[in-house]
Amino acid sequence: SDALSMTVDATAPAQPAITTTTTLTSDATPTISGTAEADSTVTLLSSGVAIGTTTADATTGIFSITTSTLADSNYVLTVTATDAAGNISDASDALSITIDATAPGKPSIITTTSLTNDATPTIEGIAEAGSTVELFNGDVSLGTTTADGTTGAYTITPAALSDGAYSLTVTATDAAGNISASSDALSMTVDATAPAQPAITTTTTLT
Repeated sequence: SDALSMTVDATAPAQPAITTTTTLTSDATPTISGTAEADSTVTLLSSGVAIGTTTADATTGIFSITTSTLADSNYVLTVTATDAAGNISDASDALSITIDATAPGKPSIITTTSLTNDATPTIEGIAEAGSTVELFNGDVSLGTTTADGTTGAYTITPAALSDGAYSLTVTATDAAGNISASSDALSMTVDATAPAQPAITTTTTLT
């Protein structure tokens, strides 16, 4: 008969690798990168369940896979490589990643002072525990602090403010970079300037 040319490939690809090192992200569709056998089909798995595939570069073996939308949670991600003959590699070492795409709740300012002679007034309030709280006058940042890790209480003392009217708000940013809505505004007037020296106009020296 005419000859049949056949290639036997019973060898699985080498173990692929995930090069992404991100362990916490606000991106619900993170892109996972790595290296695998050139031109192999790379499958991304979350605790063994496939959540995406791509083809590794035919020369370098570099790949990137953008996941479907993931809910806020902790994930253990691995990849496998499948060659043209259907051989499947061992799973890569795992990448543990936390998805947090939810912004903190709206923080509050509990300070109620509306008129002060203190050019560096301390502003107090409540925000998500452990979040970074930023104080604004309009769109201008006046300082940051970290809310208490248990209670969420915070205090911020801005640099010296000039006399004037201020509309103060705060935002809270969590560890994943999600930013809350702005708090309700505190209207505050700073007047740290003493009145001009008064004068006595009476001139009588003996009466």
